[in-house]
Order: sequence, then C-alpha cells, then structure tokens
Amino acid sequence: MPQILAKRKARWATKHKPEYLRGAPLNPNASVQARYYTAMRKLILRMTEDVEKEIIDFYTEPHAEEYFAQDDTVSSQARILTNALIKKFDQLFNLKAKSLAGNMTSDADRSSQTALKGSLKQLSGGLTLKTDILTGELNDILNATITENVGLIKSIPAQYLQGVQGAVMRSITTGNGLKDLVPFMQKHKGITLRRARIIARDQTRKAFSNINFARMDKLGVTHYEWLHSAGGQKPRPLHIRYSGRIFSFANPPVIDEKTGQRGKPGDLINCRCRAVPIIKFEE
Repeated sequence: MPQILAKRKARWATKHKPEYLRGAPLNPNASVQARYYTAMRKLILRMTEDVEKEIIDFYTEPHAEEYFAQDDTVSSQARILTNALIKKFDQLFNLKAKSLAGNMTSDADRSSQTALKGSLKQLSGGLTLKTDILTGELNDILNATITENVGLIKSIPAQYLQGVQGAVMRSITTGNGLKDLVPFMQKHKGITLRRARIIARDQTRKAFSNINFARMDKLGVTHYEWLHSAGGQKPRPLHIRYSGRIFSFANPPVIDEKTGQRGKPGDLINCRCRAVPIIKFEE
C-alpha cells in the first residue's frame, strides 16, 4: 500500500480494491507564462524601437538615398551601424537572460508545489504532503531549465538583428531604401514577439511538467493519466488517443510517431497535454 495514503483512504482501498486512485489534473499557472512573456516583450520592444530609430535616422540623413546602389561607403557605414546594434543588444540580452530564466524557473517551481499539493491531497484522502522537497535530481532539473532558457533568450537579438542587417543591405543594393525596409522591420518585430510568446508558453509548461514528475517520483507516485488539451490549433492525433490512458514513469509512451521519441505530457513543443497523478495497485 502506498505510503502517501491517509489511514482512512488506505482502509477504503483495502476493502474495495480499486484498480487505481486518481488525483486532480496538474494545470500550469497561466500567470507564470504571462510574466515570462511580458519580461521578454519589454526587452524586445526596447531593442526594436531603438533599432528602427537608428536605421531610419541613417536613411534620412541629407542626400543619403542618392548614394544607395552607387557608393560602397554607404554599405560599409550600414554594416558598421548594424554590427554595433548587434553587439549592443547581444550584451543587453546576455545581461538580462539569467535573471529572466531564473525568475521563470522559480515561478514554475512554486506553481508546481501548489498544484501538486492540491492534487495529492485529493488522491491521498486529505493528507497535506510536503511538495517543496529539493533533491539533487530536482536541483539538476532547475539548473538545466535555467540554462536552456538563457540560451533561448540570448538567441532572440541574434535572429532579429541578422534579419534586419540582411534587409538593410538588400535595400541599399536595390535602391529602394525605407520603402521596403520599414514594412520588413514591422513584420520582423511581430515574428520576434510571436517567437517569444511560443518560448514563454512552451518553456513554462516544460518546467512545470519536469518539476512535477521529479517530485511525484520522489513521493512514490509512479503512474499518471494522460489528459489531452483541446486548446491547440493542430492537435496531435496520437496525443488525442492517449487521453484517459494510464502510463508508468518507468515506461513512457511514444509521443512523436515520426521520430519514435518517448516522453510525457508537455515534452513536445506546443504540447498542452496535462498529467494526473495516479496510484496504481497491483492485481
């Protein structure tokens, strides 16, 4: 009999011999995602507004457009300007990345504690279990989450500014100047913000899921029910079929039929599926 059951629930289980006991679904806290995205959005808008101003100022210098596609020094000056912007915002995002990633991971950790405590209280029959445990494995998960997100945050200015630099060079070569460049920068800003939103949604869910599973394993929960979320625009048929099925931590299911990757709810990008803690009894 699992140690996490209250005496009354344990007696009931012994008498009625259920196949399994079910906790409450583990639902990520949307505010964790919102705070993470808001922090990244603030940095991105600071970057894009500064870059747009510097580029427009460069193009509107007296007689600047007269030399486009004619004078190599214009291209050289544009490259110097965009390289300086790349360096400036690489440094800014590098400076802020660890703090942003650390705050998100701490938020996900606290959210895990609250959600898992409520779920296991339902499963156990009223016991309030200690879910703030910090094992070596869990500490490794927290550190790995921070490292992964630092890398993702640092990649944002590189992708945005390399795109802008290429567009600037093309506009000089064609002689079109700001005619093509301003719409490009607006579109590219939108793409960058959408990427940040995807990062925030995907990484907060992954952190929440990974922390939960490490804690459940430590507490003696070895199975979970897969719950498919209908919130995605392109649901994975395999995950739909898994909804309601019970899996063990020791034998995770295939989550991607193309690659054969095995895992748990939330492991794949944009996967919004959830887990329900399960105590499964031997027959």
